[in-house]
Amino acid sequence: MATIWLVTDPDDRSLALRVMHDSFGSGSNGPTLFRHGCEIMAKLAPHRNVITFHASGKVSGREYAVLQYVEGLNLREMNVREDPMLEEILSDLIIDLCAGLVHLHGQGIMHLDLKPENLIISRGGTLYLCDFDTAQVIPDTPTKFDRKSGTPLYMAPEVVNGWRFDQRADVYSFGVTVYEMLTQVKPFEGQTSKEKLTNQLNPKYLIRKPRKFNPNIPILLEELILKCIEFVPEKRYLTMGMVARDLYKVMGVH
Repeated sequence: MATIWLVTDPDDRSLALRVMHDSFGSGSNGPTLFRHGCEIMAKLAPHRNVITFHASGKVSGREYAVLQYVEGLNLREMNVREDPMLEEILSDLIIDLCAGLVHLHGQGIMHLDLKPENLIISRGGTLYLCDFDTAQVIPDTPTKFDRKSGTPLYMAPEVVNGWRFDQRADVYSFGVTVYEMLTQVKPFEGQTSKEKLTNQLNPKYLIRKPRKFNPNIPILLEELILKCIEFVPEKRYLTMGMVARDLYKVMGVH
């Protein structure tokens, strides 16, 4: 959807310039999503685990956004490179991810596109949530939204199926992401993405326990992850604040 450029402002501060591609055809929802993401970010209060928004506009017919620049890689890139730092800071990253989502939900926003590519890890080991193009205001009750983008293998079943949903969709995506962070596999078996998605959308599918792949995962953390990725939303944690309460106990965070 967009290209990221490293730029400097008049005060010589490094910033990220996100410029929307000019290849969108008529009828594409790309420009609308881009502007929507800017509007969402502009409303957010600052937080150490959420990319800061500075400004947006349009030049020569192309939309742009000026964002906080973080020198580092996204979580997917770190996994592919088998970055040795990852194992050392894994617990911190999980806590950062949870904290970022707690803040986001506290601002009345659900992310809805949580995945490794949208998690930037700084050289210092801090995690930042980014890409709010598909984010939505948290509804008072589960609501059906017009979803046109996202990554199904990280999305809650109710979102993929086009059913009503609320902030518990983010709880699900958090669980899938943490499962993968700790095991290097997805919760759902399959040789192809299609097979994995079929299992993911099967309410009778028995999810493999994370400790099968990583016995060093504490039992209470495994239980937390499995509760987050329950097929039925009512069986999950209601809020990320409740996830944080139990996560911090398991991780020894005070």
